[in-house]
Parts: sequence; structure tokens; C-alpha cells
Amino acid sequence: MRLRALLRPAIAGLALAVAAACDSATDPLAASNAAGTYVLESVTGRGPTSGTFVLRPDGTAERRARYAGAPNEELFLGSFEIDAPNIVFNLHPQPPASYVWTLHGELTGNRFSIHYPDPADGPDIVETFRR
Repeated sequence: MRLRALLRPAIAGLALAVAAACDSATDPLAASNAAGTYVLESVTGRGPTSGTFVLRPDGTAERRARYAGAPNEELFLGSFEIDAPNIVFNLHPQPPASYVWTLHGELTGNRFSIHYPDPADGPDIVETFRR
């Protein structure tokens, strides 16, 4: 009986630590709070001229973008994870190719920005999207 009384605070502390650790990038609540359609608001560098991101409550993502002079819209499908304020996308080009495009960004309220290197060695491209 005495051992149980001594272990209770330790077990309660462990339960709180585990609960805090579960509040991570794969938290369904974080994904559902961020869910929605985001429209390209601004671009620095040689990024797209227009685009959207659709973030779904289940953590899946869809990115569509149009570039100046390109005849077709680009489509990427994949997933996103949130570890506030960070957001990470793992996207697959459509039609499928053998690579994953990982993008890192910052989520603030109804906006997020992503940044990635310019493929032609120019300054980094920064895209900002608004819900």
C-alpha cells in the first residue's frame, strides 16, 4: 500500500509528460485547425504567378501553381505536418515521379509562407499564402 502511494505522483507526472509529447506535428487537431484553401498572396524570386494550397483535416495537401510562360498548371499531392509555428509539406508531382518535394514554412494565423532554393541559382523563392 505504501509503495502505491509513493508511485502515484511519479505515474501522474509520467502521464502528463506523455500527453505533452503527443501534442506534436501529427496532432489531428492542428491539421483540422489549418484546413482550408489558401491562395497565393505574394512571391519573391522566380516563383509562380498564381497558385493555391488545399490543406485537409486528415493532413493531406494539394498544391497547384502556374508559372509565367508555362502552358500547364503544376499539381503536387501529398501531406503536411504542423509543429507550430512550423509547417512541413511532403509533396509528390502529378503525374507521379520518383521524388518527394519537401517544403518548410511558417504558419501564422490564416497565412503561411514557404521558401525553397531557386533551381537556377537565383535568390530563394518565398511564397506566401492566405486562407
